[in-house]
Amino acid sequence: MRKTIIFTVILSGILSLPACKKTESTDTTPSLQGLDITEAVPYVAKGADIVLKADASHLSSSNGKPFGNVGIFWQVNSAKKDTLTRNVNQGNPEFKYHVDTLGTYQIACYAFPGEGYHFYNASAITSFKAIEPSTALTGIGTAASVTIDGNEWSTRNLDNPSSGVAYKKADVTTSSFGRLYTFEEASTACPAGWHLPTAEEWDALGTEAGNLMAPAKFLDLDMWVPALGQKITNSTGFNAIPVGYLDNTASLDKFRRYGEMAAFWTSSDSASDSSLAQFRYILYDNPAIMKGNGSKTSLALSVRCVKD
Repeated sequence: MRKTIIFTVILSGILSLPACKKTESTDTTPSLQGLDITEAVPYVAKGADIVLKADASHLSSSNGKPFGNVGIFWQVNSAKKDTLTRNVNQGNPEFKYHVDTLGTYQIACYAFPGEGYHFYNASAITSFKAIEPSTALTGIGTAASVTIDGNEWSTRNLDNPSSGVAYKKADVTTSSFGRLYTFEEASTACPAGWHLPTAEEWDALGTEAGNLMAPAKFLDLDMWVPALGQKITNSTGFNAIPVGYLDNTASLDKFRRYGEMAAFWTSSDSASDSSLAQFRYILYDNPAIMKGNGSKTSLALSVRCVKD
């Protein structure tokens, strides 16, 4: 039996990757605390440039006393260090770094007090993985479309760069994951000769989620979180992958439930509220294709297209 859930703001799922904060302190020596930096996207193409920014506006000392000028320096994988300023109040330049090799990068920013002060540094850390621009999913079929119950469906999440947003804004993933679109964006995103499927077209796919789920891998890691009793057969060749969704309520840009949920817009309005539209979603631990209603403006989901 299908379950119906009304989503105006969906419950949180996957963990995003916020900048970690770490402040050293002792009982006898005061410390700085409250440094923030820009969160890096989780995946960056090899050869790309990244730009990060420190936010020292909330710095304070552990003993509440003034600490004078504050400088900022950066480290990459504990090796490279750039001191960009010795007085953040007079200028706080962006940190730019060229990602020239593959692998995991950890970028740390440190705030240090001016001369004559003996505070421990405040620090903030973020990380990302550098991958080849050509990185692709494995474990999925190669056909661009598949016919199910008389309708021809695309077998990849839509990647139309004229709208939508990449997962966690990591553009290097869009050829694998597609993009996440608001309902208004999704309504016009399908290419000529294709359209956003109706709720009825979605329901014709059946009720068994495993028939749509692909045993896909990204960077040799399973995309779906293993779940007891869930059978992933992908017997239709639909290739559903769990890239989650974007909840932009109050412009928070919260990417949620990667690895746990695949969610797709229909073209059909909610029966009860014209500000909502219907969508269909698959959960890693539930064998049914489920129904939901979501905000047309603050929710961004994946898109599959159907041939006209």
